[in-house]
Amino acid sequence: MSTSTSLVPYSARQKTNRVPTIDANNDIVAPLDFSFYRVSNVGDVKEEEPRESPRKGKQPEPEGGKSSSKCLRLNNNSLTEVGPLMELVVTKFQNPSLLAWLDLSFNELTNIHPVITEFENLQILYLHGNVIKDLKEIEKLSVMKSLRKLTFHGNPVENSKGYRQNVLSMLPRLENLDFSRVTKADRMTANTWAHMNANAKHKKKKNTDDD
Repeated sequence: MSTSTSLVPYSARQKTNRVPTIDANNDIVAPLDFSFYRVSNVGDVKEEEPRESPRKGKQPEPEGGKSSSKCLRLNNNSLTEVGPLMELVVTKFQNPSLLAWLDLSFNELTNIHPVITEFENLQILYLHGNVIKDLKEIEKLSVMKSLRKLTFHGNPVENSKGYRQNVLSMLPRLENLDFSRVTKADRMTANTWAHMNANAKHKKKKNTDDD
């Protein structure tokens, strides 16, 4: 009896420059956790020990007292500013430049400090539950090319007209906003919103020049 075998044409896998995605739930090294420490300044965390991870057996011994994790949790504190954040990360992490996940949710932040944008490999940023009011603060994050997941719900800025469309037009690389996946329809609406705003600004400038 003869048998036939169907052959699937081989196609080489395309190379990509995209940074591998990370998630706090699947990163092999548990996050460095400084949540619920009641600190108001990031600098105060430097002398603290991180909370013990519930994932026993997955956390390797730190080299030189520094963690190999790529995730930092500073949520549920009373932080009003994060200026010393880079200094903290350099002190606590083996590879500060590889920080990919930062949780600053449920604090008292009123703005986005420029130090956050210095983490070029940051992919996940949680800022929900703070007191940020101005959409212009979110626009500061547009320089972060690796950012894929962002939260802002629970901030006063969430009540701004066209909040979601504005954020997605400013940060077109986002794949998830406020724990909600960004859809094709979201992107189309955001593009339309961006064009409308651009036209409105152009018309306003023209009227001002004519005056």
